[in-house]
Amino acid sequence: MRSLPPLLALALVTGCASNLSTLQTAKPLARGQFQVSLGAGAFVSAGQIGNAIELGIDQGKALDRAVRNHEPVRISEEDQQRMLTSGVALAVAPPGLVHEVMLRAGLADNLDVGLRYSGISWRADAKFRFFHSGDGEEVQENARRSFDMAIGLAGARHSFEGPVFDLLKIVKLDDFKRYDVEVPLYMSTDFGDILRLYAAPKYIYSHTSLDEQLVNYAEQGYDVSGFDVRLPAKVKSEFVGSTFGISVGYKYVHVFAEFTGGYTFCKPFLFGQQRNLGGATLYPAIGIAFRNLAPLRPSAQKQPPSIQDPRPD
Repeated sequence: MRSLPPLLALALVTGCASNLSTLQTAKPLARGQFQVSLGAGAFVSAGQIGNAIELGIDQGKALDRAVRNHEPVRISEEDQQRMLTSGVALAVAPPGLVHEVMLRAGLADNLDVGLRYSGISWRADAKFRFFHSGDGEEVQENARRSFDMAIGLAGARHSFEGPVFDLLKIVKLDDFKRYDVEVPLYMSTDFGDILRLYAAPKYIYSHTSLDEQLVNYAEQGYDVSGFDVRLPAKVKSEFVGSTFGISVGYKYVHVFAEFTGGYTFCKPFLFGQQRNLGGATLYPAIGIAFRNLAPLRPSAQKQPPSIQDPRPD
């Protein structure tokens, strides 16, 4: 019994909020063009937060009944494991604010790459535009309308340091690691260089490694308490969802506002049986991007197969 509160504390402070932002459209930067952006978002694991609130309400009612009936307060093994399940779920995908800095560069026609830093994670990605439809080069850029589609591929590494565990005087931990692979599909419509609407359906696969000492400590808790509080060494999860956003700006500066929603699938074998650590996931975000003008080229930039909009005579 005594081992359960420390383990729950460990689980609750293990992770850091995930970054699900897009903050870019399907239109890649031109070759030689660079962009620096700053962003902020809020990761909301709505499904698990709802479960935690429900658990808190249930325990509150049980405590009230015990006090009114002058009975000792007891927490069953099932409820203790529910608490631990909720704690680990929030540790794997904790809610919180996320700040980011991203640098992008155009490498070739229809291809740009980016590097993003979000406090405890680094993410590298590439984006290739495979479809373009809209006005041609004869129309000025600030009046040019277009529709673009691009495919992306990204990889991210998260690292969680554990000095807070030393303060708890429980056990010294090294770190936790998580790796993500993301495949987004970008779609956007440009109304000149001023207004852009975009969407990005995405799939993210995540692999989280819990600290070996924490896993061993959980094993010892099982031996001491008799309760099955053992933790898995690896936790895998998948996110399926989409981003919808708007960008407003002109030439050098553009502002982004977007909302990402989807579902996280995560069902590891935990506390003696398979547990659902996933649920509905939300991520609103805002950002601002600064870029240089596209370098002048002797010939028009190559475009993927396109359909020119019919123009009246």
